[in-house]
Amino acid sequence: MFRNLQRRAGGGAAEVDAQVFAGSVLPGDAFPGQVVLRPAGREARVETVVLRAVAEYPNLDTGEAEVDELGYQYVDGPFVMRDEQEHQARFSMRLPWETPITELADQALGPVVRLLTTLDDEDSEGGGAGHDLIHVSSLPLHEAIMSAFAAAGWTLQSSRLVGERVPQADQIFDFHQSFTLTDRRSAVGAPGDLEVVLLTNAVGCEVFVRPAAPEARYWADKPPAHRRVAAHHDLERVDWPTEISHWIDSLR
Repeated sequence: MFRNLQRRAGGGAAEVDAQVFAGSVLPGDAFPGQVVLRPAGREARVETVVLRAVAEYPNLDTGEAEVDELGYQYVDGPFVMRDEQEHQARFSMRLPWETPITELADQALGPVVRLLTTLDDEDSEGGGAGHDLIHVSSLPLHEAIMSAFAAAGWTLQSSRLVGERVPQADQIFDFHQSFTLTDRRSAVGAPGDLEVVLLTNAVGCEVFVRPAAPEARYWADKPPAHRRVAAHHDLERVDWPTEISHWIDSLR
C-alpha cells in the first residue's frame, strides 16, 4: 500500500490517502486501488481527483530532473466533502508496456516511477500533489533475457533511464531504460562491459546490445547497437542462453 498526504483541496483543506492494492505491478497490467479523502476540519469542494503515473530521469544536457507521464486516470469529482464525512473512490490504472521496470527478479534497480495524486487539476509542482513510489516488476521475458546474459558471464551492474529516444525504434516515450552488464572475469568499468536497452511492447521487446561507453552522453556518440527482437510467446520455445550467446558473438 502506498500512501500520501495532501494539504489543499479547492476551497478547504483535505487529507488524501491513496492506496494501491498490490505490492508491485507489471508493465502492461492494470493495478487497482482507492483514494480516500477526509475533510480537515471544514467543508471542502473538490472539482476533480486525478492520478498520474510518471517516470523521472535526468536531462542529458542539464542534469535536472525530467518527468514523463506514463498514465492518467480521472478518479472522481466534482463533489463537496462535509465536515467529518469521508469520501472514497476506487480506481484501476493500466501501465503502458513501455513502463520502465524498477525491480528485476526482486533486485531493486535505479529507475524511479511515481504515482501522483492531485486535486482540482493542480500542477504537481505547485504543492498540491502527493508522490508515491510504484514498484514495477520485471516481466518473464525480461528475466529470461537477463538470466541468459548472466549464464553467459555478464552480470547486471546498474540500470538507469536515459532522456533520449532510440533512433528508428517504435517508441512512445522520450526516454529509454539502459542496463549495464559487466563481464565477471573483468574489473567493473573495464572495456568489455555491455549496454542493453529493452523497449517493451505488447508483442515482446526490441533489444539493443552494444559495448558500453559510459563516457559518451548521446546515443549517436556510442558504438553501433545491434537490434534484436524477442517475443513474449517465444518465452518457453527459445533456448535463451544459446540465443544470447549469438547476440554477444555478433559484437566481436
